[in-house]
Amino acid sequence: MPPTVVAVGAQATSLTSITPAFPAGIAAGDVLITVAECEGVTAPGAYTLPTGWAHITGSPIQEGTNTRLWVIWRLYDGVFTAPALGDSGDHNIGRMIAIRGCPTTGVPWDVVATATEAVSDTTATFPGVTTTVDDTLVLEIIATGTDTATGQMSTVTNANYSSITSRMNDWTTNGNGGGFAVVSGVKATKGATGQSTGTVATASTKALMTVAFKNATGGFPQILVRSPRPVEQHTVVGNYAPANPSTIIGG
Repeated sequence: MPPTVVAVGAQATSLTSITPAFPAGIAAGDVLITVAECEGVTAPGAYTLPTGWAHITGSPIQEGTNTRLWVIWRLYDGVFTAPALGDSGDHNIGRMIAIRGCPTTGVPWDVVATATEAVSDTTATFPGVTTTVDDTLVLEIIATGTDTATGQMSTVTNANYSSITSRMNDWTTNGNGGGFAVVSGVKATKGATGQSTGTVATASTKALMTVAFKNATGGFPQILVRSPRPVEQHTVVGNYAPANPSTIIGG
C-alpha cells in the first residue's frame, strides 16, 4: 500500500525566525517534510538549514526575485524537537507534514522533478515524473510571491492519481508576502504521472516541485521462481529453482 499522510502541523509565519510545529500523532520512523517559502532578494534571502535536516533533491527552487521554495526532510527518531528556520530577511512562512510507510533507510522518495514558471498567470503546471515502483504517494508543491493571507491554490487535477487531497494552502502578507500549497495524490502503478494542473487565484510566477514517496517495500528486489513442490507447479511461472528462501525475496 502507498505511504499515508499522518497529519499536517500548524502554519508558522513571521517577519523574523519561524519554527514550524510538529504534526500531531507522529511516531519514530515517520518522514517529516518542512515546506517553506521566502523572498529571494532581501538579505540573506534564504533560510538556515537546520542540523540533521536535508534538502529534497532540487530544493531550494527560486523563481526570479518573487519567491523561493524550500522543501527539506528528516526521519523522525522520536526525540529531536521541531527546528527553527531562522530569518530569511523579508517574510517567513513554513509548515510541516508527516508521512508514514516509507523506507527508513536511504532517501524516502522514488523520483523528484522541479520547475519554475516565469510567466505571471493563474495556471499552474506541475512537472511530471516517471515512478519506478507501484503505490507511491505524490506531493505536488507550489510557491508564489503573492501578497495575501488567503489560500491561492484551487483543486489540482491529474487523471493518473487517486485520492487527490489538499494538504496545505498557506500565504502571508508579512513583508512582501508569499506562500505555498501542497496537494497529495496516489499513483497506484509505476510509470509516468503526466503533468498535474491547477489554478491559482492571483496571477503570479511560480516555483514547483513534484516528489513521489515510495512505500516501505518499494523497489525491494524480488526474483520469481518456480516452486519445487509439484502440487504448485501449475500456479506459478518461471524457471524451476530449489527451495532457497534467499533466492525468492531479496536475492
